[in-house]
Amino acid sequence: MQKFIDIIKNDFRNYLQYHIIHTIVILSLLFSLTMAFLPTVDPLLMVYITVFVLPVIVLAISVFIENEEKTLFPLAICDCSSLEIILAKLISALLLLLLPLVLFVVIMYTVLNMNFNIFFFIMIYLLSSIMHIVIGTVLAIISKSSSIMSISYVAYIVIFSVMPIFYAEGLIPEVFQYVLIISPAYLSGVLFQEVIYGYAFSPDWLIILAVVLQIGYIASLTLFVVRPYFKTYLFYRINHKEDSLKS
Repeated sequence: MQKFIDIIKNDFRNYLQYHIIHTIVILSLLFSLTMAFLPTVDPLLMVYITVFVLPVIVLAISVFIENEEKTLFPLAICDCSSLEIILAKLISALLLLLLPLVLFVVIMYTVLNMNFNIFFFIMIYLLSSIMHIVIGTVLAIISKSSSIMSISYVAYIVIFSVMPIFYAEGLIPEVFQYVLIISPAYLSGVLFQEVIYGYAFSPDWLIILAVVLQIGYIASLTLFVVRPYFKTYLFYRINHKEDSLKS
């Protein structure tokens, strides 16, 4: 348990040292002000960027920092399981994303006078954030180098995160809805729209499918990729770093 807490503390130490917390605070305030003072901008657009893009970026930066700071080795040899390590990192990233969540709820309720179920909104926000943190972890595991990892993150964000945002904003024909259904970001968008815009915004089957698929993605990726291969990934990054230094 102490090691679990230490991992979270180390993450926040890195977040603070490398100004990740400062960046999240600035972006949260910027997005909230956009919600409050630009009524022509869909407030959900700010939510989408926060939960579809920021978790992946935060995870990527966290892995890069630990690789450069040489703190991956203690994680690789600690007596914690891969699941415990990634769970600690998941919690630290989620705690970081609570600030924009609080600001969004306050702005939408008090300034925009939007009437929605706060509990369901928070649950969808957390579910989507967890989904994208897990995806960020998987992309890190399957990438053999930092450059490939960067390309993977950009490709995921552009194809699976930005495209659903374009669809939600009406910039992509509705016929592509059934193609985008494999995108976790699209599935999250379906749930956010249902909670914010009211009853029967989407068909019942799509709402149920959005919940089931996201939970299924999280469970499958965790059980079959993250849990068995995360520590192998840590050792690979350590050896790769050592080889780079020698050459």
